[in-house]
Amino acid sequence: MASEIKASADEKLEIDNDAIQFSNIALGVGVVALGAGVALGLDDKEGLLRSYLAAFMFILAIGLGSLWFVTVNHLVNAKWWIVVRRVAEILASQMPVVALLSLGIVLPIAMADTHGESPIQGLYAWLDDARVHSDHLLHHKAPYLNKGFFLVRVVIYFAFWVGLSWLFFKKSLEQDKANSEQSDGIKSFLGRVSAPAMIGFALTLTFCAFDLLMSLNAAWFSTIFGVYYFAGCVISAYSVMVLSLLWLQSKGRLATYVNENHYHDLGKMMFAFTIFWAYIGFSQFMLIWYGDIPEETFWYHWRFRGDWRTVSTMLLVCNFVIPFFGLLSRHVKRNKKMLALWAIYLLACRYVDLYWLIFPKDDGVVPLGIVDILVWLGVMGIFFGTAARRARGVTLVPMKDPRLKQSLAFDNY
Repeated sequence: MASEIKASADEKLEIDNDAIQFSNIALGVGVVALGAGVALGLDDKEGLLRSYLAAFMFILAIGLGSLWFVTVNHLVNAKWWIVVRRVAEILASQMPVVALLSLGIVLPIAMADTHGESPIQGLYAWLDDARVHSDHLLHHKAPYLNKGFFLVRVVIYFAFWVGLSWLFFKKSLEQDKANSEQSDGIKSFLGRVSAPAMIGFALTLTFCAFDLLMSLNAAWFSTIFGVYYFAGCVISAYSVMVLSLLWLQSKGRLATYVNENHYHDLGKMMFAFTIFWAYIGFSQFMLIWYGDIPEETFWYHWRFRGDWRTVSTMLLVCNFVIPFFGLLSRHVKRNKKMLALWAIYLLACRYVDLYWLIFPKDDGVVPLGIVDILVWLGVMGIFFGTAARRARGVTLVPMKDPRLKQSLAFDNY
């Protein structure tokens, strides 16, 4: 049975001063933290680049997860998500900012002297011509892993993501000003676009994960690595959406539009993709362990050596076992405070997972330090500061969407 529609027509659905205040604080903290992290990390430029890559892939995951959320719900013509759609669209619309932040990794790659030495070659050995010619596996992969083709692919990835997020957001705002017939037309158009967009999204995300993360160890490969990163993107996006909605409600917005039924669905997806992440991670490990090929097993050997063994064990327990039982209950997913705590917890676990993917070497040492935290805080501040500024003056609910009444009347059992 559908619940009674209780949304207030008098509720303010725009956020102005609070958004600017949050944006100023976030951007200020972000710029200062990033500047301090870079200054402290200059003595170890390779370590600084790894810190920046971990922070960048973290916010990229939020942007891509949000873009996927918008795309897939248009694709399946979902009804429940309409009242939370605009928040996801605002997060996804930050892809131009993410593209600018990618320059912290892309520019060192573009400027690297492949015949000389540079810190970025400590991350990506395929940028060193001498190593490529002396290593058979690197030489074999050189037609794909080379500076020129890498830069072309990165441009394609971000051009697609920026264009898709811009299209969804632009059409969504146009719908706010449309009449009933035009609104139906926009809904149908976005549904049609989302089908080919989903194919493009899957390909670009997968190859981006290959290029920026998997190629850190160019001799190692996994055909499901892109899916592994995708699972983390979705967890990150749902967690940030929960926190964003709760922050908006604390400012008196969306109070009568978003209710426990919508939070319940967001919580269910956080729970489901936590299980999916564990399934993909185990499948990848099992196949490599079973195959027992040295070119594959060394990757896990590094992560079960020295201090990294503790991190690997923590990753399994903290990123799967604990949230599995913690989010299993229906009551937890309908309790705003508890769901917020789990969202923060999962985001922390996502960073640990990325750190585990990026930092291990054949020495067993976990180099986590203040630079990693400052750079992560800096990139996060810039991302959320610009997102808050983008939300200024935007109606937080697509009021002209023909599915709005069904979303308001959504019941979740």
